[in-house]
Amino acid sequence: MMKNSRSLIRPPKLNLGDKVGVVSPAGPVNKKQLQNGLDIVSEMGFYPVVGKYVYSRSRFLAGTDTQRASDIMDMVQNPEIKAIFCARGGYGANRVLEYLDAKVIRANAKIFVGSSDITLLLHYLYLHCGLLSFHGPMVAGSFGRAPMKQSREQIKNILMGKPTLLTCRKAKVFSKGIATGKITGGCLTLLCRSLGTSYELQTRNRILIIEDVNEPLYRLDGMLWQLKAAGKFKGIRGIVFGEMINCKPQKYSDGKFEDILGDLFPNPKIPIITHCPIGHGKEIWTLPFETQATLNASTKSLELKNCGVK
Repeated sequence: MMKNSRSLIRPPKLNLGDKVGVVSPAGPVNKKQLQNGLDIVSEMGFYPVVGKYVYSRSRFLAGTDTQRASDIMDMVQNPEIKAIFCARGGYGANRVLEYLDAKVIRANAKIFVGSSDITLLLHYLYLHCGLLSFHGPMVAGSFGRAPMKQSREQIKNILMGKPTLLTCRKAKVFSKGIATGKITGGCLTLLCRSLGTSYELQTRNRILIIEDVNEPLYRLDGMLWQLKAAGKFKGIRGIVFGEMINCKPQKYSDGKFEDILGDLFPNPKIPIITHCPIGHGKEIWTLPFETQATLNASTKSLELKNCGVK
């Protein structure tokens, strides 16, 4: 695990025309969705290079663990590749971590973008490699499914080092306030799966982003209470919840998501906003993990201190 004394590396920014590697660390890809996403990456001004095993399949995984890991390491060590984009989430990123070389990844610091199941890999990159990574849209899983015109522009600006203020008018304010801290978080299911591992979620003095998809309310409730029991809401600066796509009550009497938050935070002293474009929606913010940001619940905005690149 990364020593606390080791400085956190910001990867070099992207330039138009740069080659970006596309890998599948988790579930198998839909070929049509991947092609749609590759076309969008090209339209954004970058040159996508598909990993050797991206189209592979081994049961519910995109190839064997060693195949998926080797694609990542090949992209890391290829000097022509300036960034690594994940094709999709699904399941399986946790299984490739033991086959990655943290020292090599740190020595060849590059932009790494993903979300959903890739949440675990993002935390591994911070804790084991000391590398800042990006929670954002994926090639097949995001761009391959929706036009995402705003997301295209924002990820391009972030990765090319152009500052941007993230604002969501549709967001709902659960608790008012302004707070500054480093960004961390990801998909709720995977945050719980990180507990007790060497890539466990670190939340103190941070703004926590949380999102998930296709989970009934009682499961969201259980996972959030697990994080609370694990002490992950202690010393936290603020929370930004995603849209929680298709996370619905199974029956009317189950209540609403806000009821869960009311039980968890009966007297919140931190800003908390919900329904932000994070994770699985039709638009997705690109967020540099471990980068200082200011959350303003009143303006429903997240202001980044920098873009996470150098």
